[in-house]
Amino acid sequence: MDNNFPKEICAALIDMDGVLYDSMPFHARAWHSMMEEQGISTSPDEFFLYEGMTGAATINLIFNRELQRDATEKEKKDLYARKSELFVQYGQKKPMPGADRMLRAFMKAGIKRVLVTGSGQSSLLDSLNVDYPGAFPANLRVTAHDVTHGKPQPEPYLKGAMKAGVEPKQSIVVENAPLGVRAGKAAGCFTIAVTTGPIPREEFEKEGADMIFGSMDEFADWLESVLPDKFNDIIDNAVNSLDATTLTIVTDSNVEKAVFPLLSNSKSLARANKVVLTPGEDHKNLDSVINIWNALEETGATRKSALINIGGGLVTDIGGFAAATFKRGIRVINVPTTLLGAVDAATGGKTGMNFNGLKNEIGAFHIPSDVIISALPLTTLSRKELISGYAEMIKTGLIADAALYRELSDVESVIADTDRLEKAMKRCVEIKEDVVAQDPTEKGLRKILNFGHTAGHAFESLAIERHTPLAHGEAVAHGMLVELILSHMLKGFDSMEVHRYANEILKPVYPRVAIKCDDVPLLIGLMAHDKKNASSGHPNFTLLLEPGVPAIDCIPQLKEIEAALDIYNDMMH
Repeated sequence: MDNNFPKEICAALIDMDGVLYDSMPFHARAWHSMMEEQGISTSPDEFFLYEGMTGAATINLIFNRELQRDATEKEKKDLYARKSELFVQYGQKKPMPGADRMLRAFMKAGIKRVLVTGSGQSSLLDSLNVDYPGAFPANLRVTAHDVTHGKPQPEPYLKGAMKAGVEPKQSIVVENAPLGVRAGKAAGCFTIAVTTGPIPREEFEKEGADMIFGSMDEFADWLESVLPDKFNDIIDNAVNSLDATTLTIVTDSNVEKAVFPLLSNSKSLARANKVVLTPGEDHKNLDSVINIWNALEETGATRKSALINIGGGLVTDIGGFAAATFKRGIRVINVPTTLLGAVDAATGGKTGMNFNGLKNEIGAFHIPSDVIISALPLTTLSRKELISGYAEMIKTGLIADAALYRELSDVESVIADTDRLEKAMKRCVEIKEDVVAQDPTEKGLRKILNFGHTAGHAFESLAIERHTPLAHGEAVAHGMLVELILSHMLKGFDSMEVHRYANEILKPVYPRVAIKCDDVPLLIGLMAHDKKNASSGHPNFTLLLEPGVPAIDCIPQLKEIEAALDIYNDMMH
């Protein structure tokens, strides 16, 4: 590590074009073409030197040089709009190789990431949430629209440090443009240059770059070698505390491909045997359990062995059930890699498998020794997977913490901010662990966790029967609306809150579920078969008096359930 490298980095202030996206050749081409349309002579390569300046400043620079005057405000606005139009026409801009590894290294080390760009290009800014989910929440972005004086002035990076809540000397700047390096140095930040364009290294040396790398991959390699890896350290500490005679990992092939690169620094996992399951609800069955039992037998596992489940709900449910039943119970650590798994399946000790088309029909209670909660694996998820798990978080707020529910109602902002999301995840787990500690085998209080699930499991089971699978969280999101309607009908829950949930959360965020009048008896039948019912044939619900105030063991009349499903259908159209 460079001797001048900050010992305690609290924030990384990261440029966009040429660092996160291989977009500068397209910017240069768009600038050159736009100027050519105006009859103004430029060279495409010169725009690499202006990178980091605002669009208005770039236009003014060229006008002063070629026309000996400032551009008018209208000219700046119109010409930048035309340049932006050409930039979009030139095609999709790919993420820069190595940028994702750089961001993961910062995230593993617990370092905040702030976007600091001279661009106002909406097409790229809009892509950030898709290409780098959770890396740059809206409140940790500085763009051309946020500053009076862009790069090479220090204002963008000073504002970036301020947004991160740290001093500039506690920040590092990642840049690929000489003017950006000058801005970072002027702000008082340790400034790293990455030469991803045609500008020679000497230009960055002239600007005083503290370190220079030849590519983002090279920079990511270096970061991974020098930054702490808090995620893997937590896993290793948890595993080592068990002092297990043998270790067996249970995962699935999707997780092995997407998440295991994040675990490459774990020393404890490197010595474990591994069972890789086939993903999907169709494989949440006895065959998968037997596969795990056989692997445990082959490694000579004893009751002092441990099983480490790394994956979503399928993995922690199946792996947990295998552990609960092997030699009458061996220890388990869950490392959930989905949001749903983190706040639901991995916590609380419920394990199980599907049987005869019914979800989790066979299972056992088996409390894990530890559950490792981190937003880092969530960066590998699709939006569909994120919002599926998010429904369980909303449920937790509704049953136990009205303030958490209000926070989570701002769905898009929370999902876009990994720090905010992880904090909410941990609060959800804290609530669930408190409930489970008071009622480990679901005799009373723990039933509040079933809110949204009696109707949700019915939606989910019907989808399985019809071979049109519905994600568990999606089903629960719809189940919660049905049960909020019942809560209004039977417990006086505020109808405005019911409509707010439907109109501000369910309908804008979750896919629609098409049910017909003929489906109502089928859904009620599935609810009646739910394993949580005290007696067969009578659906048992957890309902709400208000957000944060649940009521367990509510048994509506069948006609009331029918009415709730009819109202649900009307609200969803």
